[in-house]
Amino acid sequence: MTKYKLNKGELQEHWNDQIRFIQKSIIEFDAGDEKEAKRIATNLRILFHNTRNSKSIFKQLNLQMTFYSCADLYTPSNLLTSWTLLNIIFISNEIQYQAKLSNSSRCFFLRFDDWWNEIIFDDHYNRFTRRDIVLYIADQDGGAHVDPAINELFAKLSKMNSLGWSDRNGNIPTNNPAYHAIRAIANELLISICFSQIGLKKRIKQKNKEFEMRIVDDEGRRYKWSKTEIIFSPETMKIVEQDRMEKRTLYIDEYKDGKKIEYVG
Repeated sequence: MTKYKLNKGELQEHWNDQIRFIQKSIIEFDAGDEKEAKRIATNLRILFHNTRNSKSIFKQLNLQMTFYSCADLYTPSNLLTSWTLLNIIFISNEIQYQAKLSNSSRCFFLRFDDWWNEIIFDDHYNRFTRRDIVLYIADQDGGAHVDPAINELFAKLSKMNSLGWSDRNGNIPTNNPAYHAIRAIANELLISICFSQIGLKKRIKQKNKEFEMRIVDDEGRRYKWSKTEIIFSPETMKIVEQDRMEKRTLYIDEYKDGKKIEYVG
């Protein structure tokens, strides 16, 4: 069967459609319908997920973007569980996860692969990346498909409080951390697009600062690491050194509107 090949303009229209769908779902999510995360995850999957048989819209368009990461720095030796894209809040005597939509701590732009595969959860059973959370929700939790049985590790994270947070009375969070991670990822994407539209003015290499990504497994899960930027103990460094290292360079990116942000490239 002869197939019609989409031109760049048509692919761009599909990209724009998915972004518009995400923006509409964000409005509903923020109005209280947190299950809109399922729609957002499906849109993100269409934009970014590659398989043997299909290319993402992002790859087909060959977009030259860097990706905003508001995730807190992850430390693999942390005795506490990690949820780098979330805050914990108290509302009407309930504990809830809340997507981190701004970050007073240090933020970076990353290459796509580093952003997509960056660890955002560690519940001491498993480490989850942005890619993991998007695909679990889109493929198993009702985004594009409903599995009668979902991955046990994802179930522990999303349904069984494997992050282990509770208040002094033993009350646990009442909402789904994975859904709020999706909300944060969507926000990062929209910020990334905004900066790409503003346009980069100049990129300056930072001196005397070593930066790298540490790769933890064959799936490419990773985290940011720096021997000159992060405070760590010798015990932590022994754990970090078990993970494969890929060198990165730390830059200051200045945009045409005057904003500056660090880029790990």
